[in-house]
Amino acid sequence: MIWLFFSACALAAQQPHKRSEPAAEQTVIRAVAQEVVLDLIVRDKKGKLVLDLKPEEIEVYEDGVPQKITAFRLVSGPDAARPGSKGASSAGPKQLDPTHQLRLITLVYEGLDNEARRLARQASLDLLKNDLEENLYLAVFVIGEQLRVLQPFTNDLALLRKAVERATTSHYPQFVAESEAIRKQLEAVQGESKAVAEATTTNLPGRGQSGSSGIAASSMNARFAQMTLNMLNLEENLTRTQQARSSLFSLLSLVKEQSILPGRKTVIYFTRGLQVPENMVEHLNSTIGAANRAGVSIYGVDARGLALDNQNASSLSMLESAASASRRQQTNPDESVTPEQVKAFDTALSSIHANTQQTLGNLSSSTGGFLVANTNDLREPLRRIHEDVLTYYEVFYAPQISEYDGRFRKVLVKVSRSDVKVQSRSGYFALPPNQDSMFAYEAPLFQALNLDPLPKAFSYHAAVLRFRKQEDKQEHSLVLEVPLKELTATEDKQNKQYRTRLSVLALLKNQQGEIVDRFSRDFPFAVLGDKLDEFRKRNFLQTYPLNLPPGRYTLESAVLDREGQKASARRVSVVVLPPHPGVGLSSLSLVRRMEPQSPEASAANPFYFQQNQVVPTLDNSIQALPGGGFSFYFVVYPLASDAEKPQVTMELSQDGTSIGIVSPQLPAANERGAIPYIASFPLANFHPGQYELRVVVRQGASATQERTSFTINP
Repeated sequence: MIWLFFSACALAAQQPHKRSEPAAEQTVIRAVAQEVVLDLIVRDKKGKLVLDLKPEEIEVYEDGVPQKITAFRLVSGPDAARPGSKGASSAGPKQLDPTHQLRLITLVYEGLDNEARRLARQASLDLLKNDLEENLYLAVFVIGEQLRVLQPFTNDLALLRKAVERATTSHYPQFVAESEAIRKQLEAVQGESKAVAEATTTNLPGRGQSGSSGIAASSMNARFAQMTLNMLNLEENLTRTQQARSSLFSLLSLVKEQSILPGRKTVIYFTRGLQVPENMVEHLNSTIGAANRAGVSIYGVDARGLALDNQNASSLSMLESAASASRRQQTNPDESVTPEQVKAFDTALSSIHANTQQTLGNLSSSTGGFLVANTNDLREPLRRIHEDVLTYYEVFYAPQISEYDGRFRKVLVKVSRSDVKVQSRSGYFALPPNQDSMFAYEAPLFQALNLDPLPKAFSYHAAVLRFRKQEDKQEHSLVLEVPLKELTATEDKQNKQYRTRLSVLALLKNQQGEIVDRFSRDFPFAVLGDKLDEFRKRNFLQTYPLNLPPGRYTLESAVLDREGQKASARRVSVVVLPPHPGVGLSSLSLVRRMEPQSPEASAANPFYFQQNQVVPTLDNSIQALPGGGFSFYFVVYPLASDAEKPQVTMELSQDGTSIGIVSPQLPAANERGAIPYIASFPLANFHPGQYELRVVVRQGASATQERTSFTINP
């Protein structure tokens, strides 16, 4: 079964000839055949909605190939809004029948200065001036270091106005405590409605059997709570090690979770432009793809107002800087290379995306919205957005997809009438079934994991290292290590550089085969020609924190050399034992190198050691070099209840024979109650061969130990 979420999150339910004129109340149906639902906004040259289009006036092309339209209809307020209780008082809360079309508007505010806040507040409150239509619900979020919710989805105008006032008058740090309080309220709603939520989740349109028209409003509250919690949780997972990427990851979290509900879904994104560097373009495209699959249209609002500065100034300046650095290098090839010349290629690429308003416009138009910019009166554009939410066309067609290769499939809609403008989505990524939330670069990685046998084009390492106990869970760290010599380097003669690109994916599955955690990244590299040999001597290494309850897991990982189009994958077992009740000891890690790290980044990093980041290696082989040495890293977790200091003993053995025992004194525990420690050994005392290190920690009556093997090569 194939899920392609556009507008109504709906796919074909019956054969096309049975759905040529779908009933108004059948907006979402269970899929048994592949189908795309494409939402369209059509306006005339005066900006008025066109409401009398005929099916024969519409043509849909996918990658330039005309598609056969299986159904077409105009969706307007009366078709979508259905009061759930005929006897409800007009003054009381609106009852919602979730089997009918919803209208969801998410108001999002990010990085606004005082003037931008004023404009955004004025426009938002104007949008909330009149009573809301049936089935229209709004929520209020802010983006700073993380995604924060100020008001979950509601149709209570007083609550929404209050949230807008806070979002546009307060500073981001003031939202943190408030958002956490709302999170607790959402979790309470979720807990109280657990039984109902479980029953309705299996009946979500597009996710299970069709829902019943008698579902109570409390059920919908549970859905809204679950959806909002999922938005916050997904965003936290994505941004805990990628704070600089919070804008796109927050938007991705918002749009992805709205796929569980049918109807017209809109994000109004108030910001001062969207900065997307070259290495984040994949994530921008993935956000667009996720929005299109979830049926969410993003309307970017550049709240800087009537900008007098040249939007292209920064882009042109960066491009000229890159060109100037390149000219100096070509004119004086014998001079030392400056930092500007080293970064010239990256600067040129970044200049393409430096126009923040243009990038915001691309995000908007590609998801079926439009850009609001260069105006001090945002009320009229928001009125048009409100119209788009209430009235639009739905076009159904069945694409012919032979391979889920993750490639972007461009969609183009043509209307035979002249002087009309069509708002639609730019296309979608051809992703495997049930993988609507993946990044586009992940598709070939999932394909590699589905092969039997697993591909092994090159070697790499993947492991889960254990650290401290966290309540009923155990803190672990996923470690991926790839020798860069394995990557294909494509020469760029014009820029005297080489391109390489590495994509990684790791899935942690429980015994039922369910994914309990997931990590992926895409890394483009540009290497100067004379630095290629040095680059190939290095290893790529990435860590990712995990918190796991006791049990058996499977770690599935895949690595793709994008330039060479070759992949490798591995599958290993992971056993998480119940936390040790006494003194604790982490896994032992051979140290590859140390890197400086800022103190503020250390709190959640188990590899933090004396203002440095320990870079471990999973390749436990050591090259014997004159005057060299090697080090192992581990963390001791003393018992706070035991006043006796922990003692450590390290024993080295070769071929089962002990060759040395040392018992160094451990330092005091740090502010987290842990003792990170590095044990170093000189190579002069070792001959080539196989060795084992055993570390034993004792504190009072409790003791624990860890072992690891390593090889010293001649």
